Amino acid sequence: MKILHIADLHIGRYFNGVSLLEDQREMLQDILRIIKEQNPDVVLIAGDLYDRSIPREDAVKLNDFFLTELVKLGKKNLVITGNHDSHERVGFLSSLLEDKGLIVENTVRRPLRCITLKDEFGPVEFYLFPYRDTSILKNIYELESFKDDSMVYERIFKESRKVNSNRKVLVYHGFVAGSAKDEMEESDSERLLSVGGHDYIKSSVFEGFHYVALGHLHKAQWVERGRIRYSGSPMKYSFSEENHNKSVSLITLSAEGAVEVSEIPIYTKRDVVTLEGHFTELMNLQYEGNPEDYIRVFLKDQEEILDPMMRLRTKFPNILELRKKREEENLFNEQAEFSMIQQNDVTALFRDFYKLKNERDMDENAAELFKEILISLERGEKG
Repeated sequence: MKILHIADLHIGRYFNGVSLLEDQREMLQDILRIIKEQNPDVVLIAGDLYDRSIPREDAVKLNDFFLTELVKLGKKNLVITGNHDSHERVGFLSSLLEDKGLIVENTVRRPLRCITLKDEFGPVEFYLFPYRDTSILKNIYELESFKDDSMVYERIFKESRKVNSNRKVLVYHGFVAGSAKDEMEESDSERLLSVGGHDYIKSSVFEGFHYVALGHLHKAQWVERGRIRYSGSPMKYSFSEENHNKSVSLITLSAEGAVEVSEIPIYTKRDVVTLEGHFTELMNLQYEGNPEDYIRVFLKDQEEILDPMMRLRTKFPNILELRKKREEENLFNEQAEFSMIQQNDVTALFRDFYKLKNERDMDENAAELFKEILISLERGEKG
């Protein structure tokens, strides 16, 4: 069975105050083109159709265009809601759309809803698990006494999975990691999740599924290679994503449930780029990208530049952020000094004071003597 896995469309998103709607229209048309070319049996959208729970009218119109064109292609389309979506708004009229091949799951059921599709090798079961905080899940499944969140998810899957030899696919929106959160790469455009007091779910609870199609993290990446995967967002939504290679994931599920993945690239007209240099260098730069790319600039000049943003915009009209290296270095030093004070590192502060007054570093004998005096003062001893 061929499965197209996408997520995190974030229709209606702004990037540093600039609407991305026209870029998103091109991106969605590109996804429709890929579906026509690759001819998957089913399309999975793992949450965050919209960027906000109350989307703008033009965002709703664009989503309507995309879903309408998707239905016209005659595929089975399984959609769940994410943490950015309003579950009620996205699920509006969903029961009327099912006959058209568009199944929108906007609520967590007990047991999880299962849609069974067939290919030449037999049935494949798709379990739909929209985003919900663990406290709500505990209430739905009457698990309020459970303290361990992983046990909550294990119980949900145990109750929901059918006992048979069919291949099983889970569509879920949330933060999943192996043994530690820092195994996964996050970006600045992802809204913070809190899963019942914990900020990620361990991948071990997803045993029993041949493939887990995830939404939430914006970089395409494996949680567990060959089985649990984020498709990533199909567009760059922050400067922290500028080095991501955006794509959609085409999954081939074998007769035995083995997974093969092809990442099909998604290209947008405007890229997300950081430029660094002195003001004159940037004004004379022979920029090889699209002049309308979304640009962040790091200015290296030590002296003050008059209206740098306005002047640089004559060359790069879509500068969204301007940072000055000098100011960032000063801020870093201030933060380091504040951190030192917070940590009560009086010795380090006295070393700096000594160097300022004597124009040389304090030797180790003097440093040891200072520590002894400091210890005596802390004990309240009189010398």
